[in-house]
Amino acid sequence: MNRTFAFISSALLLLLLPVSTSAFDLYFLRHAQTMANVTREYTDENQQTFSRWGLDQVEQVTETLAEYEFDVVIVSPAWRTRHTILPVLQARSLKAEIWPEVYECCWDRNTEEEAPRVTHGDLIEIDPDLTRYFRLRSPDAAHMLEVDTPARGDLMVAEAVALLRERFEGSGLRVLVVSHYHTGGRLMRSLLGDAAPSRIQPQNARISHLRSDSQGGFELLLLNGEPQ
Repeated sequence: MNRTFAFISSALLLLLLPVSTSAFDLYFLRHAQTMANVTREYTDENQQTFSRWGLDQVEQVTETLAEYEFDVVIVSPAWRTRHTILPVLQARSLKAEIWPEVYECCWDRNTEEEAPRVTHGDLIEIDPDLTRYFRLRSPDAAHMLEVDTPARGDLMVAEAVALLRERFEGSGLRVLVVSHYHTGGRLMRSLLGDAAPSRIQPQNARISHLRSDSQGGFELLLLNGEPQ
Protein backbone atom coordinates (compact mmCIF):
# COMPACT_ATOMS: atom_id res chain seq x y z
CA MET A 1 0.00 0.00 0.00
CA ASN A 2 2.80 2.43 0.84
CA ARG A 3 4.46 1.76 -2.49
CA THR A 4 1.18 2.40 -4.32
CA PHE A 5 0.70 5.67 -2.45
CA ALA A 6 4.24 6.74 -3.21
CA PHE A 7 3.76 5.96 -6.93
CA ILE A 8 0.51 7.95 -7.10
CA SER A 9 2.07 10.86 -5.22
CA SER A 10 5.02 10.95 -7.63
CA ALA A 11 2.71 10.86 -10.63
CA LEU A 12 0.62 13.72 -9.25
CA LEU A 13 3.77 15.72 -8.56
CA LEU A 14 4.91 15.29 -12.18
CA LEU A 15 1.54 16.51 -13.41
CA LEU A 16 1.84 19.63 -11.25
CA LEU A 17 5.32 20.51 -12.50
CA PRO A 18 5.44 23.19 -15.24
CA VAL A 19 6.04 21.86 -18.71
CA SER A 20 9.29 23.21 -20.12
CA THR A 21 9.04 24.48 -23.66
CA SER A 22 11.71 26.09 -25.76
CA ALA A 23 10.96 28.97 -28.07
CA PHE A 24 11.88 28.48 -31.68
CA ASP A 25 13.36 31.16 -33.85
CA LEU A 26 11.94 31.68 -37.32
CA TYR A 27 14.01 33.64 -39.82
CA PHE A 28 12.62 34.81 -43.13
CA LEU A 29 14.67 35.72 -46.21
CA ARG A 30 13.18 36.94 -49.47
CA HIS A 31 15.01 35.94 -52.66
CA ALA A 32 17.50 38.26 -54.35
CA GLN A 33 16.26 40.76 -56.91
CA THR A 34 15.36 39.34 -60.32
CA MET A 35 14.81 41.01 -63.66
CA ALA A 36 11.09 40.46 -63.09
CA ASN A 37 11.33 42.71 -60.00
CA VAL A 38 13.04 45.37 -62.10
CA THR A 39 10.94 45.25 -65.27
CA ARG A 40 7.59 44.15 -63.77
CA GLU A 41 7.42 41.66 -66.63
CA TYR A 42 6.96 38.29 -64.94
CA THR A 43 8.12 35.93 -67.64
CA ASP A 44 9.81 32.66 -66.75
CA GLU A 45 13.10 34.01 -68.09
CA ASN A 46 12.93 37.20 -66.04
CA GLN A 47 12.06 35.26 -62.89
CA GLN A 48 15.04 32.99 -63.43
CA THR A 49 17.52 35.80 -64.08
CA PHE A 50 19.00 37.91 -61.30
CA SER A 51 19.47 41.62 -61.94
CA ARG A 52 22.94 43.12 -61.53
CA TRP A 53 21.98 44.16 -58.00
CA GLY A 54 20.47 40.71 -57.41
CA LEU A 55 23.77 39.07 -58.39
CA ASP A 56 25.52 41.27 -55.83
CA GLN A 57 22.95 40.24 -53.22
CA VAL A 58 23.57 36.56 -53.95
CA GLU A 59 27.31 37.10 -53.60
CA GLN A 60 26.77 38.86 -50.28
CA VAL A 61 24.13 36.54 -48.80
CA THR A 62 26.71 34.42 -46.96
CA GLU A 63 28.00 37.56 -45.27
CA THR A 64 24.44 38.82 -44.65
CA LEU A 65 23.62 35.64 -42.73
CA ALA A 66 27.06 35.16 -41.15
CA GLU A 67 25.95 35.99 -37.60
CA TYR A 68 23.03 33.56 -37.67
CA GLU A 69 22.99 29.81 -37.12
CA PHE A 70 20.26 27.62 -38.62
CA ASP A 71 19.20 24.12 -37.68
CA VAL A 72 16.73 23.80 -40.55
CA VAL A 73 16.55 25.61 -43.90
CA ILE A 74 13.23 25.66 -45.77
CA VAL A 75 13.06 26.99 -49.31
CA SER A 76 10.39 27.66 -51.90
CA PRO A 77 10.60 25.49 -55.04
CA ALA A 78 11.28 28.58 -57.19
CA TRP A 79 14.60 28.93 -59.02
CA ARG A 80 15.14 32.40 -57.55
CA THR A 81 14.80 31.25 -53.93
CA ARG A 82 16.94 28.14 -54.36
CA HIS A 83 19.75 30.06 -56.07
CA THR A 84 19.64 32.85 -53.52
CA ILE A 85 20.37 30.51 -50.62
CA LEU A 86 22.64 28.10 -52.51
CA PRO A 87 25.93 29.88 -51.55
CA VAL A 88 25.02 29.57 -47.86
CA LEU A 89 24.22 25.88 -48.22
CA GLN A 90 27.51 25.32 -50.00
CA ALA A 91 29.55 27.31 -47.47
CA ARG A 92 27.99 25.56 -44.45
CA SER A 93 27.42 22.10 -45.94
CA LEU A 94 23.68 22.38 -45.24
CA LYS A 95 20.77 20.76 -47.05
CA ALA A 96 17.53 22.69 -47.53
CA GLU A 97 14.03 21.24 -47.57
CA ILE A 98 11.83 22.33 -50.47
CA TRP A 99 8.33 23.27 -49.27
CA PRO A 100 5.71 23.97 -51.95
CA GLU A 101 3.66 25.73 -49.25
CA VAL A 102 6.06 28.72 -49.21
CA TYR A 103 5.97 29.34 -52.97
CA GLU A 104 4.77 32.76 -54.15
CA CYS A 105 1.04 33.40 -54.09
CA CYS A 106 -1.66 36.00 -54.31
CA TRP A 107 -0.41 38.23 -57.12
CA ASP A 108 -3.81 38.25 -58.89
CA ARG A 109 -5.91 40.37 -56.53
CA ASN A 110 -8.84 40.68 -58.95
CA THR A 111 -9.85 37.02 -58.97
CA GLU A 112 -12.40 35.74 -56.46
CA GLU A 113 -13.53 32.20 -55.73
CA GLU A 114 -16.55 31.07 -53.74
CA ALA A 115 -15.04 27.70 -52.81
CA PRO A 116 -11.27 27.91 -53.28
CA ARG A 117 -9.09 24.86 -53.04
CA VAL A 118 -5.40 24.29 -53.58
CA THR A 119 -4.55 21.81 -56.33
CA HIS A 120 -1.29 20.17 -57.35
CA GLY A 121 0.70 21.50 -60.29
CA ASP A 122 3.95 20.49 -61.91
CA LEU A 123 6.38 18.04 -60.37
CA ILE A 124 9.19 19.70 -58.42
CA GLU A 125 12.52 18.85 -60.01
CA ILE A 126 15.95 19.06 -58.41
CA ASP A 127 19.03 19.41 -60.59
CA PRO A 128 21.09 16.22 -60.14
CA ASP A 129 24.15 18.37 -59.42
CA LEU A 130 22.31 20.03 -56.50
CA THR A 131 20.80 17.04 -54.72
CA ARG A 132 23.43 17.39 -52.00
CA TYR A 133 21.96 20.81 -51.16
CA PHE A 134 18.21 20.34 -51.72
CA ARG A 135 15.66 17.67 -50.97
CA LEU A 136 11.89 17.37 -50.90
CA ARG A 137 10.27 17.70 -47.49
CA SER A 138 8.48 14.40 -48.08
CA PRO A 139 7.31 12.26 -51.02
CA ASP A 140 3.79 13.71 -50.75
CA ALA A 141 5.17 17.26 -51.15
CA ALA A 142 6.64 16.64 -54.60
CA HIS A 143 4.39 18.95 -56.63
CA MET A 144 3.99 22.69 -57.01
CA LEU A 145 0.73 24.16 -55.72
CA GLU A 146 -1.69 26.16 -57.87
CA VAL A 147 -2.23 29.31 -55.80
CA ASP A 148 -2.66 32.19 -58.20
CA THR A 149 -5.64 33.74 -56.37
CA PRO A 150 -5.69 35.40 -52.92
CA ALA A 151 -8.15 32.85 -51.55
CA ARG A 152 -5.98 29.91 -52.61
CA GLY A 153 -2.94 31.74 -51.28
CA ASP A 154 -4.60 32.12 -47.89
CA LEU A 155 -5.19 28.37 -47.79
CA MET A 156 -1.59 27.66 -48.72
CA VAL A 157 -0.17 30.06 -46.13
CA ALA A 158 -2.47 28.58 -43.47
CA GLU A 159 -1.08 25.15 -44.31
CA ALA A 160 2.50 26.48 -44.10
CA VAL A 161 1.77 27.99 -40.67
CA ALA A 162 0.23 24.72 -39.48
CA LEU A 163 3.25 22.73 -40.67
CA LEU A 164 5.70 25.12 -39.01
CA ARG A 165 3.84 25.03 -35.71
CA GLU A 166 3.36 21.27 -35.72
CA ARG A 167 7.00 20.54 -36.37
CA PHE A 168 8.87 23.28 -34.54
CA GLU A 169 6.82 24.63 -31.61
CA GLY A 170 8.70 24.01 -28.40
CA SER A 171 11.70 22.63 -30.29
CA GLY A 172 14.18 25.43 -29.59
CA LEU A 173 15.33 25.13 -33.21
CA ARG A 174 16.46 27.95 -35.50
CA VAL A 175 14.55 27.77 -38.78
CA LEU A 176 15.24 29.78 -41.93
CA VAL A 177 12.49 30.15 -44.55
CA VAL A 178 13.56 31.43 -47.97
CA SER A 179 10.48 32.62 -49.79
CA HIS A 180 8.80 35.55 -51.57
CA TYR A 181 7.21 38.98 -51.19
CA HIS A 182 3.50 38.13 -50.94
CA THR A 183 3.85 34.75 -49.27
CA GLY A 184 6.44 36.03 -46.81
CA GLY A 185 4.34 39.00 -45.79
CA ARG A 186 1.25 36.86 -45.31
CA LEU A 187 3.17 34.21 -43.43
CA MET A 188 4.65 36.69 -40.96
CA ARG A 189 1.33 38.51 -40.47
CA SER A 190 -0.41 35.21 -39.77
CA LEU A 191 2.16 34.19 -37.15
CA LEU A 192 2.30 37.61 -35.49
CA GLY A 193 -1.48 38.11 -35.36
CA ASP A 194 -2.45 41.30 -33.55
CA ALA A 195 1.23 42.02 -32.88
CA ALA A 196 1.93 42.44 -36.60
CA PRO A 197 2.91 45.93 -37.80
CA SER A 198 0.53 47.63 -40.21
CA ARG A 199 2.76 46.90 -43.20
CA ILE A 200 5.10 43.97 -43.74
CA GLN A 201 6.92 44.24 -47.05
CA PRO A 202 9.82 41.77 -47.29
CA GLN A 203 12.72 43.27 -49.20
CA ASN A 204 15.03 41.34 -51.51
CA ALA A 205 17.78 39.44 -49.66
CA ARG A 206 16.96 41.06 -46.30
CA ILE A 207 16.56 39.02 -43.12
CA SER A 208 13.61 39.14 -40.71
CA HIS A 209 13.40 37.34 -37.36
CA LEU A 210 10.41 36.11 -35.35
CA ARG A 211 10.59 34.29 -32.01
CA SER A 212 7.84 32.15 -30.55
CA ASP A 213 6.60 32.64 -26.97
CA SER A 214 5.15 30.31 -24.36
CA GLN A 215 1.58 31.20 -25.36
CA GLY A 216 1.95 30.13 -28.98
CA GLY A 217 2.40 33.66 -30.25
CA PHE A 218 5.33 35.32 -31.97
CA GLU A 219 7.41 38.43 -31.40
CA LEU A 220 8.96 40.36 -34.29
CA LEU A 221 12.60 41.06 -33.47
CA LEU A 222 13.94 42.04 -36.90
CA LEU A 223 12.23 43.22 -40.09
CA ASN A 224 14.28 43.60 -43.27
CA GLY A 225 17.44 43.76 -41.18
CA GLU A 226 16.09 46.47 -38.84
CA PRO A 227 15.54 45.82 -35.10
CA GLN A 228 11.91 46.22 -34.02
